[in-house]
Amino acid sequence: MYELEWCRKAKYNVQIELGCYEIDEEHPLIEGFEEVEFERDGVFKKYAVKSGTNDLEQNSWRTNPDRPYIITGTVGERWPVKPSNLTAYEVDPSEITVEPITISTKDPDDQEFLVACHIPLDQKIRVVTKWAFRSDGTIDESQILTSNSETSKVSHEDGDYIVAKHIEGGPQYMELPEQARNTKEAATLYSPRIINGSVMMTTYDHASTKEQIANKYKKTL
Repeated sequence: MYELEWCRKAKYNVQIELGCYEIDEEHPLIEGFEEVEFERDGVFKKYAVKSGTNDLEQNSWRTNPDRPYIITGTVGERWPVKPSNLTAYEVDPSEITVEPITISTKDPDDQEFLVACHIPLDQKIRVVTKWAFRSDGTIDESQILTSNSETSKVSHEDGDYIVAKHIEGGPQYMELPEQARNTKEAATLYSPRIINGSVMMTTYDHASTKEQIANKYKKTL
């Protein structure tokens, strides 16, 4: 049986930039962007977008009007995010431009506690995420995550972590049998994800008790 720990997002900095904007007379296409048309409210409009690869999962991405911002994480990984994702950070969206700026996560006291499970380097565990399930109930295999993946360009340190929501009074995600974990119901309830070992060290605080995590910030914030 795997040993479980409490965890919570830590206090850390990332880079953020605007990676998608509508092209018009005041905002022409600039170097590093490409022009793409998107339908918005029944009208096709031209947008400047950026593309790239996330070195953690080695998956490609492209910004769009729904995911216009690009975050560069603590180990150099880059990915596009929605405006709603900015609620985890201390930033005024109006301050975000095509030039990267540094932003910080919110006070850890505002972050929820989750349950983490360390997966040693020699073990590979598949996690079916809630976004892997299509509307018809079938699974998009490309959205299944695997711990300690060999495709990642980022070091796993001593192993990745599986992080999931805490269920009061019930079994935790990694306490479920594998067959029960890989269901839409479990994915929706627990919202499991795999956190690269290097990323876990820089973006999460984890310990055997909530008190140990909370006391860290009483001393440093």
